[in-house]
Amino acid sequence: MSSHHVVRDEQEPALLIDDPFALQLEFVEHLLEWSPTVVVTANALDEVLHWGIKVDVVLAHTSQIESLKPRLKDQQPIDLYAFETKDLLNAGFVFLLDMGRKAVNVMADIFQTQVLDQIRELAREMDVVLFYNNQKWLYTYNGYFKKWVNSGHIIGVHPVAENTFIKTSGFYIEKQDEPFVEPDELVAETSGKVVIETNQKPFWVTEQVETDVYR
Repeated sequence: MSSHHVVRDEQEPALLIDDPFALQLEFVEHLLEWSPTVVVTANALDEVLHWGIKVDVVLAHTSQIESLKPRLKDQQPIDLYAFETKDLLNAGFVFLLDMGRKAVNVMADIFQTQVLDQIRELAREMDVVLFYNNQKWLYTYNGYFKKWVNSGHIIGVHPVAENTFIKTSGFYIEKQDEPFVEPDELVAETSGKVVIETNQKPFWVTEQVETDVYR
């Protein structure tokens, strides 16, 4: 994988990597195309260094700092930050917010961390797209999702709150203010705009990652 050297637009989502195996490398390359700020936790560092990309920031527990310094010589200039917490993924969110970043793509293991809860808490402060198991997770806190898709595109929806009702357009099977209590998969009927809407209740949207990983 080649390194990135393009001048950054700070409005471009940063890339926060806590689980390097959350995406296939070909999909990671697409995330790197616009030269995002790459933030890596110590959990993921060994694998990411094997990719041969330029890392901008490493987040580690205080006890790891001295052992990491020699391994990062080839990455200079690089910022290495120490945290007392072992929840380095959450430290990454805090770091990016402190840096004034409002958007981030995250590679993390949803089964090994509190990442879903963390993203829900951050939803009004930061635009977060989560990648895991070659899927993209988006938390729709305002109850409205719209996207242009190809015919046959599958979108998973996962309810979060009680008393949620869902309505859709652009799918083979439409829903009209139906109770939304279980995860479901919606299939686009034609190429065009699809809309998923609830009674202003939040929900998760999941999609398989393809070559177009951006929303």
